[in-house]
Amino acid sequence: MKMSKSMANILLLITSVFWGSGFVVTKIALDANVSAGFINFVRGFLFVVCVLLFFYKKICKMTFQDFKVGLIAGLLNFGGFITQTIGVIYTTPSNNAFISAVYVVIVPLMAWIIYRKVFQLKSLVSIVGCLLGMVIITGIWNEEININIGDVYTLICAFFYAGSIVYLGYSTRTADFSVVAFMLAAVQAVGGLLFFLFVEEGQLSNVSWSVAIVPLLYMGIICSFVGQTLQVLAQKHTSATSAGLIMMLESVFGSMFSITFGFEPFTVKLVVGGMLIMLSIILMEVELKPFLSRTRKQLSIKENV
Repeated sequence: MKMSKSMANILLLITSVFWGSGFVVTKIALDANVSAGFINFVRGFLFVVCVLLFFYKKICKMTFQDFKVGLIAGLLNFGGFITQTIGVIYTTPSNNAFISAVYVVIVPLMAWIIYRKVFQLKSLVSIVGCLLGMVIITGIWNEEININIGDVYTLICAFFYAGSIVYLGYSTRTADFSVVAFMLAAVQAVGGLLFFLFVEEGQLSNVSWSVAIVPLLYMGIICSFVGQTLQVLAQKHTSATSAGLIMMLESVFGSMFSITFGFEPFTVKLVVGGMLIMLSIILMEVELKPFLSRTRKQLSIKENV
């Protein structure tokens, strides 16, 4: 399937909206006493079912290469999900959001180290702008620096997410997106189930199912199946750095959804920080060479006159 970079980035923006809404429903599920492992198991299981319903013919034709690519992507993806979900339990929401966003710095560095992708100056400016926007949104500068186990889990999550974005951007371009999506789902389901059974000891007795069922369905179908399938499809047609910057917007959308559903108040810092992140992403996507070339020509003409 041929796709322009602009369309790919639009799909990633839609993915960010879905993932941003996931912060709220994950919080609801956790408050209903659903454990991190079980959340990931249900998300993965529903994801598997949906992928099979829509793409079962392609899944049946999976090659070993497709399996290998999907497995690696799935392990990286699950590592990010499980460590972030655990991090939410032990740290503050602002710490979790900001530290998770550090993957936007790690992505271009990984792409340069592993795939020798040139690191552009405007990428550095965009990354700094995005991180500054996250500092403003989270208000993390007002908090006492006190590293806890939740922050450590969240930092590990950032490395997993960065690895997942880079790998999906450069190693899955020859694989069928539906097969990769299936492997992401299968690894998340199996990994979540194993974590639930052996680490969390399979405790479900205190779960408020009437509260948890809708968030779990939403996370599995919308956030995982729709969101991650769009991500895998789109990342074959854009750069890893662009993908990382765009998907960083999930934190901004997460704050917007949180305000909408009454979990936190509206603040000026959300507007200022969000606008700064948006401008940084626009800078990343604008091609500056034609503009600079025209400017040089105009200056040259003036000098000659």
